[in-house]
Amino acid sequence: MALRKSSIFYSVLLAVLVTATSEGRASFFNWGSCLRWRITGICRIVCHNFGCNVWVRVRHWRPDEVAETVNIPGDSIWAQSFPGLVGSIFDGIDTQSVSALSAGGGGVRTASGPIMNEKFYESHVFGVPWEVMVVDNPFLAAFGCEGGNSGVLYASEPDPLWHNDFRDQGQNAQSSMVGIWGPLYPRQGRAFHGSDVVASALLSYRAMDLTAGVDGKEIQLGHPTQTSCMTPGLDPQSWDYNRGKPGTGGKYLWVYWTPVTCCIRIN
Repeated sequence: MALRKSSIFYSVLLAVLVTATSEGRASFFNWGSCLRWRITGICRIVCHNFGCNVWVRVRHWRPDEVAETVNIPGDSIWAQSFPGLVGSIFDGIDTQSVSALSAGGGGVRTASGPIMNEKFYESHVFGVPWEVMVVDNPFLAAFGCEGGNSGVLYASEPDPLWHNDFRDQGQNAQSSMVGIWGPLYPRQGRAFHGSDVVASALLSYRAMDLTAGVDGKEIQLGHPTQTSCMTPGLDPQSWDYNRGKPGTGGKYLWVYWTPVTCCIRIN
C-alpha cells in the first residue's frame, strides 16, 4: 500500500511540474511557491470485477481571493484583466458617491495627523472563481479541491469609514499589529510606512479582514511582480527588495491563499 501511495504521489507530482513549467503566459498566482499540493492518505478504495478505484486525500492551498490597492478611485488591476467576468466594480453602488470621490483621487479622507510616510490607497477585494484557477493551472481540474469565490466582495470608494478614522473606535491599534507592517485597526485606507508596497499589503489585509476574513490565510504579491507565499506581517526585508519603487502608482494586487483538503479519485 505504501509503495502504491508513493507511486501515485510521484506521478501526480510530475504532472504538477509539467504544468508549472509549460505555462508561459502572465499570471498573478505563484503556483510554484503557494500550491503545495500533497497526498496525506487514502480515503476510499472501491473494488469491482475489473480492478479497484482509489481516492486519495489531498491537501493544498487555493487562491480564493485577491485584494488590490489603487491611487485612482475606480481603477482596477483585476477588473481590467477579467472585464467580462467582473464587470464594473461599482455595479449596484451609488455612482454619485464614486464620482464625488474621484474628484479627490486616492487622498480623499477626513483623517488628521502626521504626514511623514503617509500612504492612502483605495482597496478592492474580489473572489477568484474556480474557472479562473483551472484556466491558470489546468492541473487543478483533475487533482485540485474545487471551490473559490466570485464577484466583488468589497470596494472602498463608497465606504465613508475607509476615508476617516471613525471605524473601530475603542480598539487598541498597538495590540492589533499585523507583524511589523502596521496595525489592523482602524480598518481604513491610511497607513504610515516608508515602503509603498508594505503599506499596500497592510491596506489589502484590512480590506480582506472586512470581507472574506484573514484567518489561516497566506498572502502573495501578484502584481506588478510576484513574491512567494508568506504569513501576513512578515519582515519586509525578506521579500520587499524595492518592489515599492516609484512608478507603480500605488497599484498592487495581493493573492490570498486558503488551505483546503478533499478526496480525489486518481484512477
